Amino acid sequence: MLDKRTGARLANLWDDAKAKGMSDPELLVYRSNTLGSDKRVTNYGGGNTSSKIWQKDPLTGENVEVLWVKGSGGDSASIKLDGFATLYMDKLRALKGLYRGVEHEDEMVGYLPHCTFNLNPRAASIDTPLHAYVPKPFVDHMHPDAIIAIAAAKDSRALTKEIFGDAIGWLPWKRPGFELGLWLEKFCVEHPAAKGVILESHGLFTWGDTPRECYETTISVINQAIEWFERRSEGVAIFGGEVVKSL
Repeated sequence: MLDKRTGARLANLWDDAKAKGMSDPELLVYRSNTLGSDKRVTNYGGGNTSSKIWQKDPLTGENVEVLWVKGSGGDSASIKLDGFATLYMDKLRALKGLYRGVEHEDEMVGYLPHCTFNLNPRAASIDTPLHAYVPKPFVDHMHPDAIIAIAAAKDSRALTKEIFGDAIGWLPWKRPGFELGLWLEKFCVEHPAAKGVILESHGLFTWGDTPRECYETTISVINQAIEWFERRSEGVAIFGGEVVKSL
């Protein structure tokens, strides 16, 4: 069970009683709102969440896998169902066959509207491939203060290894887009036991097999980072200490 301490740590706010009876899309909204309610988890308008959900295709009547992912704009704390883009997963996977390499990456953005499920007008963001190609049903991408401090450090990779061991991986800086989505997929395939990855100078990706597992992994990883900073800074003058005494 996740530690429910408050104070300097993030509290586990997942409430099974609230979540009970929710549909898969409603659980995505609940997860997003709960994460976004604490700005230590992500900045206003920053980060995104996703769920891969099986739904009835309005054209064929068949059950198809649909990516629900936070669309362009909006804030996780207040997002509703209409804030999520919905895309056919089979079409998103088919885009790999059209990809001509990183020098042509920008053209892939123009293909995303062709993957739209159920005529959803919400525009998909450039982070869509990052969520689509992680081979897990539930994915969080957040910008937590404690994780950004690690991700932006000059020894970011070594710090990630020191703090998280093999549970959380590390990828070098790469502009969000199709190529980074493929990098994430490759990482997941090569490290199936990993629970997430820190993106250099960017943020945190975590995932899970259930909405609750995904949420609790995100909170747990951030708390690990907070605890590490507390241990390292105990008894140490912050920013080198006081330089000029106040009058």
